[in-house]
Amino acid sequence: MKKNLSKIGLMAIVSLGLLTACGSNDPVTSESTGSSEPEKSTSETITVGFWKGDSTAEDNARKTMFEDFTNETGIKVQEKVYNDYATQLMTDLIGGTAPDVFYVDVSDIPTLASLSVLEPLDSYIETSEIKTEDYYEPLLEAFRFTDDKMYGLPKDYSTLGFYYNETLLEEAGLTPEDIPTKYEDLEGFLTEIKTALPDKTPMVFSPLMARQLYIMQSQDGMPVTEEGMANLADPKVLAALEILVDLYDKELIATAADLGDGWSGDTFGRGQAVITDEGAWMVSHLDTNFPDLAYGVKEIPTLNGENRNMVFTVSYSMNSASSKKDEAWKFIEFTTRDEVMQTYAETASVLPTKISVAEAMKIDEDPIMGAFSKAANYATPWQDGVNLPLIASNYENMIIPALTGEMTLEEAMENATEAANKDIEQQLN
Repeated sequence: MKKNLSKIGLMAIVSLGLLTACGSNDPVTSESTGSSEPEKSTSETITVGFWKGDSTAEDNARKTMFEDFTNETGIKVQEKVYNDYATQLMTDLIGGTAPDVFYVDVSDIPTLASLSVLEPLDSYIETSEIKTEDYYEPLLEAFRFTDDKMYGLPKDYSTLGFYYNETLLEEAGLTPEDIPTKYEDLEGFLTEIKTALPDKTPMVFSPLMARQLYIMQSQDGMPVTEEGMANLADPKVLAALEILVDLYDKELIATAADLGDGWSGDTFGRGQAVITDEGAWMVSHLDTNFPDLAYGVKEIPTLNGENRNMVFTVSYSMNSASSKKDEAWKFIEFTTRDEVMQTYAETASVLPTKISVAEAMKIDEDPIMGAFSKAANYATPWQDGVNLPLIASNYENMIIPALTGEMTLEEAMENATEAANKDIEQQLN
């Protein structure tokens, strides 16, 4: 059922805020017109919105792509850079001033599609040369809403990988080949590290639902019901999470906060932890801030005999209220071309969403990025209905007391479920 935009604007703001940049400044606009070739004769300009990132490389890649698009089509691109994406985009959507094309995080598709602010792309795709089978299926299908319509095409992504410190592994008398391929064997491996390196933490992890959803679902658990309510105390979810509680109790895993850091990337980077499960985004952080660190990455170990992982991705989506849909589509289509996506991926150091581009770049053969690329074939998208941000927030409030033994896992997840569902009911009212 479609709902009025103003009535559930707050819900959308909460959802949009999950993985976007923070800040409170007004959007920054600038115009990219291209300069290497003469402009085509057109007066059309489209606005493309995206959140402010921390990567200079991606900024440069985006600028080059915009210029190349203008040089080819004559359509100018006006950038709208959001410093506080969640609040500012929703304000623009309500006010009718949103960009013609804008980034949409995969977790926001349920909310924005239900608000009817995104243009379905199916008819555009059908008459184009785009082959949807070229995309990694989990990434593409994540932008298909419950009405079976496509509301975006993924531009890049990240999965999780098992980072390992080569030097510390060697000091522990181990090799990368000793890293278990099954989650069930993880305890024994981490125990070997703890015994050999008592002053180091075997593994640092982030106690976030976005990192643990694939674990929670590994025994067919359902942390979110089909109706969108919290179900964190599902016995199957509890059974799956017990491995984390057990490893934590045995001091084989720890959070970054336990070790005085704000993020696992810093704990791992400074050599305090031997293993961490993080996304491809950590590669540039390590290479920039810890250039002497010798590390590698493997795929996440299997759970119950199945490959499992998380995938985080962003689309270029079209504003359903745009008055320049033809031009907006030309832009979206342009970004999907193999040569355009490859140039962008190589310049920005991101992973391409099309298998054909990944093969051209030989990413599966890359000793670092290959593990992330392989997981794109089976990973679980970070998406589970409009209430996922609220449910995740309550999970993260209660998982720490469960880990530290302040309460049992069952008690903690029952409290988290009750609090989340209360928040959801209040929001709906």
